Amino acid sequence: MKHFNKIGLRLEGERTCLVSFSEAHRDDPAYLNWLRNPDVVRTLYLPDYLAGPVPYEDVKTYCDRMIRSETDLFLALIDKTDDRFVGTLKAGHTNWYAGVSDIGIMVGDKDTWGKGFAQDAIFTLCHYLFQTVGLRKLTSGAMSINPAMIKVFEKLGFQREALLRAQDRTEDGYCDHVHFGCFPDELRTPTPLANGQ
Repeated sequence: MKHFNKIGLRLEGERTCLVSFSEAHRDDPAYLNWLRNPDVVRTLYLPDYLAGPVPYEDVKTYCDRMIRSETDLFLALIDKTDDRFVGTLKAGHTNWYAGVSDIGIMVGDKDTWGKGFAQDAIFTLCHYLFQTVGLRKLTSGAMSINPAMIKVFEKLGFQREALLRAQDRTEDGYCDHVHFGCFPDELRTPTPLANGQ
């Protein structure tokens, strides 16, 4: 059976680099703080994380499963300017037979929000998954209350494939969920941000 080669993996983007998520990332106090910050997790659809401070043991169990998984590629998102761990990225639920994987991202460090990190990191991962791993299609999703993430996927060439109406529960009720898909010939190189950052 096919699986991800995670040992020593390092993917270089323009602003970011992606490295295999390790126990050191799991145990970084910043990581647990992000998962306990409602501003960070509110659009990730992790209801248990919004209910109260997520216990370390739950985080450890999840991370250890992801690190060992053959169908999930779990990566630490690093700011290239100072080698700081600022978030996570994954290709999950990979169907090797169909050649499809689902992309998810958490930019945990709020100081990096709005600076193009998500766009650069997602492009870097998608390019690797298409060109090196040989996947046929990538999917992703975003809650409609997260217009910034929707814009990132659309800028990168992801196409809206479905709108799941009132799918996701929020603290204020329910919101739509936008489902995206992308084939290799649709992926677009990131464009510079208007403010030059």
